[in-house]
Amino acid sequence: MPERINEICYGAEEVFVKTDRFNTSEISFNFYLPLDRERVAEFALLPFILTSCGKNYPDFSRLNFMLSKLYGADLFASSEKIGDYLLLKMGVSTIDDRFALDKESISSMSVDMLVDLIFNPKAENDSFCAEDLAREKRRAIESIKSEMSEKRIYAATRLIEEMFDDDIYSVKKCGTVKQVEAITGESLYSAWEYMLTHAFLRINVVASKEPAGILDVVKENLEKFERKNVTDCSKTTPARRRALVKRVEEKMDVAQGKLVMGFNVTSNQGEDNTVLSVMANLFGGGPYSLLFTNVREKMSLCYYCAASLVKEKGFMTVSSGIEPQNAEKAEKEILNQLSKIGDGDFDDDTFKAVIRGICDSLKTLNDSQSALDTWYANRIFIRQNYSPDEVADKIQSVTREEVSRAARNVALNTVYMLMPKGEK
Repeated sequence: MPERINEICYGAEEVFVKTDRFNTSEISFNFYLPLDRERVAEFALLPFILTSCGKNYPDFSRLNFMLSKLYGADLFASSEKIGDYLLLKMGVSTIDDRFALDKESISSMSVDMLVDLIFNPKAENDSFCAEDLAREKRRAIESIKSEMSEKRIYAATRLIEEMFDDDIYSVKKCGTVKQVEAITGESLYSAWEYMLTHAFLRINVVASKEPAGILDVVKENLEKFERKNVTDCSKTTPARRRALVKRVEEKMDVAQGKLVMGFNVTSNQGEDNTVLSVMANLFGGGPYSLLFTNVREKMSLCYYCAASLVKEKGFMTVSSGIEPQNAEKAEKEILNQLSKIGDGDFDDDTFKAVIRGICDSLKTLNDSQSALDTWYANRIFIRQNYSPDEVADKIQSVTREEVSRAARNVALNTVYMLMPKGEK
């Protein structure tokens, strides 16, 4: 368990992970909002504009001067889709207080700066500055276009859109280029107000010591807003099962085909679902997995072939790069490897390698502050806030029979193929 979970006020809490392993402290503010098809682009832009300037840090030089005073602190921001929610992250990483001169509380000063950026943006007349907005919109559009040009990412995104065609989860985490272009200073300011009145806030602190006064300063600033109908992150809608498999094929000027398959899995909301983690890893999680050793290496049907599990939405995907003429064979063999797991047709050495690989991977999270921050931010749906080490212990108790049973409950939902033009 983390060192301590503190309730700050209605709809806000702090997770303090005490560790002496790092020379730095990392503090992140994680705001959770329901995915909104119309406003997702505005919400997704907020972390980046808020961490680029503020009322008291109106330009890069002044903000950079403050970061220099904090021993070269780094600001970071992101926007991610987690279940039916959008996670807006804004954080700072700085030298740990143990190494500051004159016993300065660098972590507390960093929190004050971050709070000031989030709660006192550079805005006038309920509108963000046009110049700052234009800069961040340009960056967002470039990011969206870069994902579209990377066909492996593009194919995975298209699979999600088709598999969740009637579900809010189909919404892209940063919206579309058209949506970004339509953002105005006024609409972004409205989104900022909505975030501070309706978003659930989890503050993660990964450090040797909790920053003094962090709970009070956050509570004081949140109380300036009328907090109501705060986002309930306890539930998300699992993927709908289909009576018939949905098939979509698209053609583009690409040299290599992409085959992406989406599967329903049975997960228990609010639980760790360690059995599913082992099953997906055995299926296509690493060099010891059945997809890698058989479909890719032995049969040479794919350039790459890997499974990815999204437990909170109850689905799993398999992405592969293929020659067009191998599409049917690859799909058939991927399903065959899943059936083998359901039948228990895998050896003990492979199963032990999977367990050992997952546990080793979980334990390496303790070697990275950002990884620990991401771990606790992404576990917003889990009732017990287990540490990576505690989940690794739970993984050790997973049995072959449980994994086979989980595989038998997996059902193919959607198949998306991106093929070169001219191919049949």
